[in-house]
Amino acid sequence: MKTNMKHFLLLITAFAFIGLQSCSKDDPTPEEDQEEVGGAVLTFTEVERESHGDHYHYNDIADAEVEEVKFSGNPLLPPTGAHLHLEVGKTYRLTLVAKDFAGRETQQTFVDRDDIHNVFILGAPKKETLTYVYADKKADGTKVNVGVTGYLTINEEASTFDLRYILRHLNPGVKSSITPADWNNADFTKFSGENDLDLRVGVHLVKEGDHDH
Repeated sequence: MKTNMKHFLLLITAFAFIGLQSCSKDDPTPEEDQEEVGGAVLTFTEVERESHGDHYHYNDIADAEVEEVKFSGNPLLPPTGAHLHLEVGKTYRLTLVAKDFAGRETQQTFVDRDDIHNVFILGAPKKETLTYVYADKKADGTKVNVGVTGYLTINEEASTFDLRYILRHLNPGVKSSITPADWNNADFTKFSGENDLDLRVGVHLVKEGDHDH
């Protein structure tokens, strides 16, 4: 009887272990991205760029020029005919607002998980056409480079092109190989991962006051 009871207890233990293993495989691992974006807004707000030695300070200004474009649908697209005019010599604070399918803002999640997220901004005809500086902060004030917030300076005129704002979800360990200078790296796919966002909008870079074409 004792022998039979031991065999019974061993079987119960084995089934319990198998059940636990099966459940654990269904649980999402910390590396799995649970972020889903149901809508997005890119806002370009004019700021003052003030030189401080080898870097700049960016100051808010009164009556700032603001350009905004909303993306919706699946895939996320701007309104038909959306077309932005940005002026040469000006700097804009470029910010992303992302919302999940319940309408809750989620952009801070990308900043707080800076080790696996990075924005790339592509499409300008030449690398010298634009300058971009990352300006993200975590909830505790720590500065990180993601691209949810940044400063875009317009250096020269350009005919209309599709500006691409790509938020990439990187594989673990990849972020350490990305530098701030990679913000417009056309070979961004070498940084392995998948795109959380690939937003596109027509942009025309013009001289001050020249918005007629």
